[in-house]
Order: sequence, then C-alpha cells, then structure tokens
Amino acid sequence: MVAASDVPDPRSPAAPVRAVAALVTEDPGPEVRSLADRWAELLPNAAGAEDAAILAGLLVRLRSALRTEPFWPLAARGIGADLAASGFCGDRVGIVGAAPEDVLPGTLRLLREVAPEVLDLDDTTARLRLLPALDELAAGFAGGLRFRAHQAQEDLLRATLRARRDVERVLAESEAHYRTIYTQGPVGIAVASLDGLVEDLNPAACRMLGLLQRPDLPLPVGDFVHPEDLEAFLAAYGRLASGAADTVSVDVRFAGPTRVWTWGHVTGSLIREDSGRPSHLIGVIEDVSERYRLRSSLVEASSRDRLTRLPNRHLTEAAVRQAFGGGATRVGLCAIDVDDFRRVNEIHGHAVGDELLTALADRLRTAAGGHLVTRTGGDEFAVLLIDPEGLGEVLGVADRLLAAVAAPFHVGGHRVGLTASIGVAEGPTDNECAAELQRAAGVALSWAKGQGGGSRAVFDPERDAGEAVRAGLLAGLRAAVDRHQFRLAYQPLVRLADGSLRGMEALVRWEHPEHGLLGPGRFIELAERSGAIVELGRWVLAESCREAARWQEEMGTRAPYVSVNVSPVQLPEQGFVEEVVAVLAETGLAPDRLQLEITEQAVLSDEAASMDALSALRAAGVRLALDDFGTGYSSLAWLRRLPVHALKIDGSFIDGLRHDRPDPVDESIVGSLVAMAHALGLEVTAEWVETGRQADRLERLGCDLGQGRWFGDARPAGWVPGPRRRTIG
Repeated sequence: MVAASDVPDPRSPAAPVRAVAALVTEDPGPEVRSLADRWAELLPNAAGAEDAAILAGLLVRLRSALRTEPFWPLAARGIGADLAASGFCGDRVGIVGAAPEDVLPGTLRLLREVAPEVLDLDDTTARLRLLPALDELAAGFAGGLRFRAHQAQEDLLRATLRARRDVERVLAESEAHYRTIYTQGPVGIAVASLDGLVEDLNPAACRMLGLLQRPDLPLPVGDFVHPEDLEAFLAAYGRLASGAADTVSVDVRFAGPTRVWTWGHVTGSLIREDSGRPSHLIGVIEDVSERYRLRSSLVEASSRDRLTRLPNRHLTEAAVRQAFGGGATRVGLCAIDVDDFRRVNEIHGHAVGDELLTALADRLRTAAGGHLVTRTGGDEFAVLLIDPEGLGEVLGVADRLLAAVAAPFHVGGHRVGLTASIGVAEGPTDNECAAELQRAAGVALSWAKGQGGGSRAVFDPERDAGEAVRAGLLAGLRAAVDRHQFRLAYQPLVRLADGSLRGMEALVRWEHPEHGLLGPGRFIELAERSGAIVELGRWVLAESCREAARWQEEMGTRAPYVSVNVSPVQLPEQGFVEEVVAVLAETGLAPDRLQLEITEQAVLSDEAASMDALSALRAAGVRLALDDFGTGYSSLAWLRRLPVHALKIDGSFIDGLRHDRPDPVDESIVGSLVAMAHALGLEVTAEWVETGRQADRLERLGCDLGQGRWFGDARPAGWVPGPRRRTIG
C-alpha cells in the first residue's frame, strides 16, 4: 500500500508525479512487460526498467477495467490522467519534449492493435469495450494536461498580464520560467481583446492551426473557427467579454489559412485590471482531435454492420427520423426479409451464409440505385426513399429488389437460390411519423411472408385496422367465456313438405363490451386458431342441451332437436365423446334430440380419431349431420363410410334457385346431391333458403328440410315457433 502522504500532489508543477502510476502490485507477466517496453519507446521522457514497470502497471489496470463486470468505461479515464501526470510525455514544467498531440495517437494505435491479444481479451470484449475505454483514456490524458496547464496559466497571467496590453513586451520582462511555458509548452495559448480580435498566439497554438509561423495579428477570432461552431463559440466569448463569467469551456474546430480543421478544447479566462475592469481574454487550447476521431470510429462501428458494411438498424431508424424532420414531403420504405435463410446455414454452413449475405448486400445496393440500403437484422434489410414520386416509384424499387434477390448466387463453390419478402410503406411526412412508417413496413412484410414468400405487399390502413381489431378479439376470447359474454340464438330447420318444425340450430353470438353483438364469422376462426374453441364449444354444447331439454319437457315428442356445430379442433379431442354423453345425462336430453354438425375438414384433420368418435356418438344415439356438403372433395366411397344421418347442402348452391329462372347448373347439382343422399339413406337439409320460390323448388327436387330467413331468423333462447309455412306473396 502507498500512504496518502507518499502520493505526490499532481497540482504541484515540480512534484515527481511518475509515482502515481505505480500503484499496481500485480505481476503483469512477460507479454504485458514487452508491450510496456514498446509503449515506452513512444514516450520521449520514459526510459529504463523503472519507467517501463510503471507503464506495465497502467496496462494491468486497463486489463482489469476491461474485464470488470459491469463494464464501466470511465474507469479508464484515471489511467489517462495518471499517464499525463507521469511526465513521460514532456508535460512537466521546465521540460520540453514531444507535444502530447504527437504522443497520444501513437499510444492509442498501439493499444488498439496489440492490447486485445496481449491482455488476453476475447473478441466480444475487444470489439465492444476497448474503443470506449481508449476514448475515456484519451479524455483522462487531456484532462490531466489541462489541469496542469491551467495552473501554469494562472501563474503566468497573474505575474505578467495583469496590467499590460502588449503581450510580447510583458513576456520579455517575465521570468524565463514563464517564457518557457508560453513559447515551448505543449498547450496552445491565445490572447484576445474584449472586442473579438486575436492579439497573440504561442507556437503550440500556431501548430494546432497548421501555421508554420505566427500570422500578422490582430485578426478576428471568427477567422479561426469552423462556421458550424462559430455561434456557440461567440456566445461563450460574449459571456467572458461582458464580465458575465470569469471562465468558460467549449469544444470547437479551429484552423488557419490551410483550413485543416483541428478539434480543440478551449478554456477561456477573463483578465481584469487592478481596478477590476475587464482587460483581456486568455484562451488555453488543447488538441482533442484524437478523442473526436475515436468517437467517430465508435459511431462508425456502432452504426455500420460489420459483415456487409451497410448502415445498421440504428442508422436506419435515425435516417427515417431525419427524413421526417429534414424537409422531405414524402417518404417510402421497403422492409426486406430473405425467405428461409436459415436453411442456407444449415445446408452449407455459416461461412457460406456470411459470403451470401455480403453478395446479397452488393446486389441490393445496385438494385436500389441512389437510395439508402441498410441491414436491419440477420437476414433483414431495408431501403429508404426520400421524396419518391408516389407509391409507384417505391413499388418499382421493390420489384427490382425482388428480381435482384431471385437471380442465383454462386458462393463458396455452391449455386444458391434465394427469394425474399418485401413490405412496402409510403406516405406524406405531415400525416405520418417515423415510427408509424417503420411499423407499417413491418406489418406489410408480415403480410408478404404470409403469402408464401417471394412477393411484396403494400401496407393498407383499413386492413391493418381490421387486423388490430381481430388481435384485440383474440386476446379477449378466453376471458369472454368466464365473463359470460356469449349468447345463443336458434334458427329453425323446417320440413319442406308440410312446414313443420324439425330442429333448431344453435348459433353462438359474442356480446362484446366494446364492439357490440358479434356473429360467429368474426371470432370462430380466431377461437380455433387460439385453442379457445374447445372451452367455448363445451359451453355451447351444455347450454344448447339445457335449452333443448326444456323444449322436450314442454312439447314432448313434438319437440325439435337441437343442432350444434362441432369444430375440427373439438372432434378428435380425447374425451370429446365422454363429454357429450355426460352433458346428455346431466341435462336429461334424449340422445336423438341432439344433432352434431361436422364438416369434411373436421373429419379429415385426424380421420382415424374422428371416425372413431363419430361411430361412438352414433352408437350412443346422437344424430350426426355433414355440414357445408358440396364444397369439399369427398368421394362417394368416403361418404358411404361416414356414420352420419344427414347432409346439409351448402347455401352457395341454393342461391341460384331464388330467381324466376333458376340457374340450371345449380338446379342439377342440388337434384343430384339430394338423389345421392337419399340413396345412402340420409336426410337432406338446404341452407340459405330466403324466398318462397327457393322453398318450392327444393321441395320439388326432393329436399327434406330447409333453413334460412324464409323460415325465420335466429332468435334468442326461449323462442320455439310452431308449425308454419309461408306462401309466395
């Protein structure tokens, strides 16, 4: 341990400050010591084993900072400050050596190139941590020099410039100690008047400005400042000159006549006369260009994709935001996703996959023309169009991109074919925002992928709004059963020969708290996709059987059966037959008073399990009907094997019979279906019967039952119509 009293005061210009770097007792190892020796060769005042040991200690501290979790880049700032305080770089008072702006870049290059291997850093640590740490090391080094320069500046000003305007005359009368600081020190010093004229520059300041010799002064300060930084610089200058502040600090770009811009950190001080009246402004300038170059490299590394060198997702988002805030009237975006790219890696390996992505990036650049191409993910890209000539131009670019991807690639000795999906969004900047445009392109991309890939889709606000509603319905489906939001309505099935009531089909409705009463077309598919149909189907079955049991009790043998739809998800479910039998037993409903409607899809989804369930249900006495018949591809042999009691002809065939002159094709199809069903001993129901003409024609064709608005709309439970037949009006 080093006692506090043993550590030199870095504020003292004469302190032997090299000792502050030697606070690490860990053995650095031969590789680190070798790197320290190479580092010492770059520093003008570092010589001998003792100085190399101090630098090795700094390297050990840097290694520790890079490995510490959580990573804290600011820990490296103290290392840079200790390097500045060590005196190795010629910054000790009275010692003239190489200027820090000459020493620091070599140090940073050496550490960037050699440190990862010598300090045993893995690739991720070296890539993500080393540059931020070196940036902070450079900042700490500059801060250490600035602190010492400020001390020397204060001594110089108080001793030589308090009441004198001619700087060179004052310096001639000053002590040699201060003359050396001004003329040979590594930090730039400028003297300026209150009205904005540079009156003197020391040699270090001239070097920073790219001047071989001192210019003819005075000159306006604005002649030396970058136009983009001038406003901020003059604002700080004005605060000093007016006496509103005694010191200010600002980073600006400086240059002389050569216009080679140098980043400088300026600390300005106001000098007052003995009376307190402002007299001069003094600026101490340190070259921080290396720090800004490091930051630029960090920004470049963080905004560019390492593999393809395309801008990455962050730059994409920034570019879209800039387009909306930068005067563009319209913006277009193509979101690109390579279809099934994972297959390439699985078949050919990741090396070929990386080569393929690089080749793909080159093709996209060419196809996009002058528009910005970015890589937003592993196999995802984007193209941004500023002020396109409407949606047509964006679609033209999208088509060129699809064609570019579709041409075969020859990589790693393989011929590889690819396709891509593209989501297109385009709109005005005054009605849209950057985030909404990106979301729209992403939504359109999901639509394109849903089409099977190799195509593009354009964002449609109406479709998006509909899907947003569907997503909301899907999210609330399961809870809706528990909250008793579903209702049943019943539609009669009527015997065409005499108009008597034969059955009642139970149709489910959702009494949604926000969207009102919803028909099954709005939510049944969602329920099947989410699996909520199983729970909903149990409720519909139980509720229907309870209502049918009430009809049975009130009407006896004249009571209609209740017909309940069974989802393709429900039928092959294990235990479905047992559930049906249990509900019948619980409600007391006779099995032949329950008809279950199934579809061809329900049977074919798991034919073996479904056929077993149907056979068991028929054996239990439950009626079975094949719904939507005529829309599938069932063969007569397959139909003969089904243990059903009835067919329901799809309404699309019935619609052609409603006009004065019926569609002869539909009439023939219906007649054939009825004859075939009767030949198999099946009862036939026609759906969508909406007129008396349809009912009469169906009766003549031999159809047994009719269902539709002509016989009554679906109504809530409790309504059971008596026998009725309407006549043609």
